[in-house]
Amino acid sequence: MGITLNHFMNKFEEFKTLPSGESFTIRVTDQEATQVAREYLADNKDSVGKKIQNRIGLSLKIEDPSVKFHNDALSATLTAGKGFLKAKASLTADVRWDGKPIVHVRSVDVPFISISPEKLNSVVEGPLKRLTQKVEEYAEIRSFKLTDGMATLEAVRK
Repeated sequence: MGITLNHFMNKFEEFKTLPSGESFTIRVTDQEATQVAREYLADNKDSVGKKIQNRIGLSLKIEDPSVKFHNDALSATLTAGKGFLKAKASLTADVRWDGKPIVHVRSVDVPFISISPEKLNSVVEGPLKRLTQKVEEYAEIRSFKLTDGMATLEAVRK
């Protein structure tokens, strides 16, 4: 596990030890989210490659992920390629709070390949749902919002 991801896991363990009723806030910057994505990709190259191949039918090398938070939206880019042929791919998603975080992929741009935003919504839903459930084991999430450069989760320990 990478340094940044390990840092967040340690923070998660800390909030689990808070007394019941105590509120806490978790903030993640663009840079931290990007670093976590890079560490995750480095640690899970094979499984990520298999998932991509299963979804789109191509074996691609994925590199240089970047995550940016905006007001109620996020954008992500990465480089995808096969051999010497590489292209920049991007995704934009709206993020809102409706008692839980909801992510809706608005646009996807992958040169040479047609991928619908709807197809990626199902890919995004799984990890988000697992993360939300993990937090909700120990806390009641009060809000989740994105602003320029920052994601903020506010919760109260159960």
